[in-house]
Amino acid sequence: MWHRNNFGVLLISLLLLRVHAAFIRRLDCSPSDDALVDHIFEPLSLRGYLDTKHANKTILSLTLSGDYESHNCDALGGALARISIDARVLGRSVITDDRLLDSSADCPELSPIYYPRSDPRTYATYRASYSLDHAYRMNTLATTIRLRLNDTDISCNAANITPYIGSTASGVLKGVPLAIMILTGVINGTLMICRSRGRRAFRYELANASRDPAESYLPGMGDCLQYIQFIFLTGCLTLSYPGYFRASLGELAWSSLILRNWPVTHKFIYPGVEDNIYAVNATCGFEEMAQYLGATTMSDLWTNAIVNLALVILGVIVAAQLAWLIKSAWQLFPTRCSTHMLDVPTEFLTHIQHTGWSVARVLLNYFLLPIVALSLYQPLMATWYPVYRTFLAVSFVAALAVSLALIVRYLVKNDRQNNFFHKGSYPRNSSQDWLSDTLYMVPFLRGLAIGALQTSGLGQILVLLSCEIFILACLLWNWRAQRAWRHACFATVRLVIIGMSCAFLPRAGVREGNKALVGYFIISLHAAVLVTAFIVDCLYEMVRFGLSKLGILDPRSADLDNHSDKAPVFPYTQRPSTPRRPSFLGDLPTRDEYPSFFRPPRSETTSIRSAWSVVSPSSPSQSESESRGSSMESVELEALDLESKSSEGVDYSYREADQYYGRPPTSVRVVQGVVPSQGESSNQGKEQKKGPWRWKRKQKEKGFEVIRPKRTDT
Repeated sequence: MWHRNNFGVLLISLLLLRVHAAFIRRLDCSPSDDALVDHIFEPLSLRGYLDTKHANKTILSLTLSGDYESHNCDALGGALARISIDARVLGRSVITDDRLLDSSADCPELSPIYYPRSDPRTYATYRASYSLDHAYRMNTLATTIRLRLNDTDISCNAANITPYIGSTASGVLKGVPLAIMILTGVINGTLMICRSRGRRAFRYELANASRDPAESYLPGMGDCLQYIQFIFLTGCLTLSYPGYFRASLGELAWSSLILRNWPVTHKFIYPGVEDNIYAVNATCGFEEMAQYLGATTMSDLWTNAIVNLALVILGVIVAAQLAWLIKSAWQLFPTRCSTHMLDVPTEFLTHIQHTGWSVARVLLNYFLLPIVALSLYQPLMATWYPVYRTFLAVSFVAALAVSLALIVRYLVKNDRQNNFFHKGSYPRNSSQDWLSDTLYMVPFLRGLAIGALQTSGLGQILVLLSCEIFILACLLWNWRAQRAWRHACFATVRLVIIGMSCAFLPRAGVREGNKALVGYFIISLHAAVLVTAFIVDCLYEMVRFGLSKLGILDPRSADLDNHSDKAPVFPYTQRPSTPRRPSFLGDLPTRDEYPSFFRPPRSETTSIRSAWSVVSPSSPSQSESESRGSSMESVELEALDLESKSSEGVDYSYREADQYYGRPPTSVRVVQGVVPSQGESSNQGKEQKKGPWRWKRKQKEKGFEVIRPKRTDT
């Protein structure tokens, strides 16, 4: 959090020196470098700029200002002092010859006792410039600045100078993740539509006959957005990151509803990039990220995030209305092949449900983590701003927690949470498991760590590590019921990245060159996850779906989505010789996990062979044409009758569908649904006396029968 003295020094430095160069934060030299320094000069400000106007070279210029003891610059010959610069990138010095430095020095022109210190002429000023071989974008110059007078070091300062990454790198870092997120959603949405065509024949839980209202139009886009938010928000931790690292991750601020300085600024904006150098000086990670972005203060950024969230929700609602109007107009447009009658009230009710679930998804799935983190940061500034701001922020987080709990409870009752949180950050098993239910509080713990623990970088890392370990523990607990490889890989990657971030703790004492290498590795790992886990995964699913349509792959193996319209399939198992009626108390002995309520499919050859074998040669005399038509008819009908009567002792009154719907078995077994007449009952009594040969004579029956056209002789 900002301290008042730091804020005042920064404002004075920016007001006085904005015209000359960019502000650079001064750090203390290492104890070994500072051991032989005669501290007769007190540095007060450091400024610099990178001149990239030349084609083949970049000029780095630094200006150091300060005071001598007792203001005796002239008496000590301070104008003869010179700056010595050592700038390193990845441990390699980029200033090869210190003698090539172009330096100059000035003692104060005005007395600091009789003139205000706002005048830069009251300070001793030292300048130095050096020609670099290139601009070193996406790098950080670990610089040591020494002031030497009469072969003695009178001052030692360290600074991490971060050149502007450039418009090209900024556009790539901002646009590529956005394109990956949109492409992932479009591909997954298209696959969902293609897989659902012709497959929704068993809708058992919803009145909506088209699709689950809780299902996303663009599945897969949410988990990609959540990972991008993780990249940005972990770059906002209070750690001593290399400058290029935080500047690079800051390009993903759009994922967390931060658009620099819009719509609220209160007429104050951090300078951001000045003279091709990032001008930053902050204590907390969030505030430093805002300075790298050139945004407004964190209090205004929270307000901007809430307003941007409201605008996103409004955009979702408007887009949903337009899509529904276009769809309704298209259905009302008459076509030759159109036989569907549009039910406007039902369609409108379904549309309202879709819109409501879309708004809930934006609030509780897409932008939950950044809103919680930004809101829980506001209590740290409670002494600077009115109390109602902190109350509103905390109340908003509490409302989000209650809303998420209610929606999760509703979804779990119908086992539909996988539709709402499709491939999201909740690797929850569909069974009732209290340990898996606790995963829904993980975003609030992450938001607490990122937002409320900004004063302790170590505390942030410990809480974030605990969240990933907890997710892996839950996955291991439910591994036999649900092997969520995708969630396990994501949690492992996040765990590794957060573990490597320990190198950026100030107390770790890691050199700047090694920090830069760790930062490059983390960015590379983020890029690999975005490409592999989203783009490659989508292309793989497309190829599998295409091969299944071509008949190369089994369609069932290529269609592994857990949609709400898929009814559970109960595998066939061999039953005992005297099967029992299925019970809801689980006392039915079976070999597999699911009981069997149906027989295996009949073999085509077996049915035809058995049907021809039961045709009696002594049938009543008929004409050749009648026998040809009726014999085929009797073959088909009697074959089915034979097959149905061949497996006696199996109870088919309790159907497979009854197992899913939870209908109790009927107490009285219904053998025949239609009461036969006296003539039919007497005939049946005669047939029962004939034993197994009762099927030989086909009796004339009244009632419904299928009349098929006779075959035409060719």
